[in-house]
Amino acid sequence: MAPASTHVDNSRHIRLKPTIKMRSFTALASAALVAVSSANMIKRDDGACMTQAEAQQVADNFQTLIADYDATVAENALTADFHDYSDSVSELINAGCPLPQPLGEATFTTRDSFMAAQGAQPPINFQQLNIWYNCNTVFLRWNADDLQPEPVTGIIVGECVKNPDPSSSQPWQISSLYSEFNSGAWLVDVGTFVPTNCSSSARRSLRA
Repeated sequence: MAPASTHVDNSRHIRLKPTIKMRSFTALASAALVAVSSANMIKRDDGACMTQAEAQQVADNFQTLIADYDATVAENALTADFHDYSDSVSELINAGCPLPQPLGEATFTTRDSFMAAQGAQPPINFQQLNIWYNCNTVFLRWNADDLQPEPVTGIIVGECVKNPDPSSSQPWQISSLYSEFNSGAWLVDVGTFVPTNCSSSARRSLRA
């Protein structure tokens, strides 16, 4: 790509057409934008994209799986080939060690493996803080203030697909999940890691 300084602007040599034609072009462009916008609105209303209520249902389903695990909800709310990517969860599994769960890889690669692991966890006070969504993805910010002495806050991105069973109570299922949270605080809360340098100058030097 040539540097910007070598670009020659020839626009000053182009004579504009009569104003009425420019206005006609603007009107046509505006009409095209309206048409595209209308098409998008129709697409979002024809069931191809999730509604706000459906996005909230997806968020509520995941909250149930973490706050008060329910195997039936997991079977209905997750696809069979569900994948969960979370270095934070992997770090909890590893308890600060390099293995057994490699970082940067999927933590769970099926719904069954997720259910087996999550079903063995104690409930936490999982609270939804913010929810955003688009056509097929739900973004959830959450915290768990019952984990002490350090509260845990996290972000979840859930990629969803339409449920192939039209009679299901779950119109959308989570196919892939990307979740990160402050796992260091969690390790402190469960006693896996006990800080010993809270007053050290080295710790303070890391602060901005």
